[in-house]
Amino acid sequence: MYLAQKNIGIQKWVAGISVILLLAKTTAYFLTGSVSIMTDALESIVNVIAGFFGLYSLYLSAKPRDADHPYGHGKIEFVSAALEGGMIFIAGILILYEAVVNVAIRRNVTCGNTHQ
Repeated sequence: MYLAQKNIGIQKWVAGISVILLLAKTTAYFLTGSVSIMTDALESIVNVIAGFFGLYSLYLSAKPRDADHPYGHGKIEFVSAALEGGMIFIAGILILYEAVVNVAIRRNVTCGNTHQ
């Protein structure tokens, strides 16, 4: 049980730091209008969701066996991994789409905030 609590504590740090990074990257995107920073911020959204779902799955998997789950709750970790993989795939598709659109319309690269 100690190891489960330690893992939950570490995952809390991971989730918290991922929120801070998301806020920093989103701020940088709005200051610069950079597509590369936007894609990094999108990837950070995946990290935040995965971090909190990972935290929840660790909490559930640490629960003891019960009548409904005679072998425990550990399988939720596989669901968490599948969800994270799916989110990474979707984020990759969105980033690829944005890159293709930018190349197809030959959008000029600009310096500074383009959202004014």
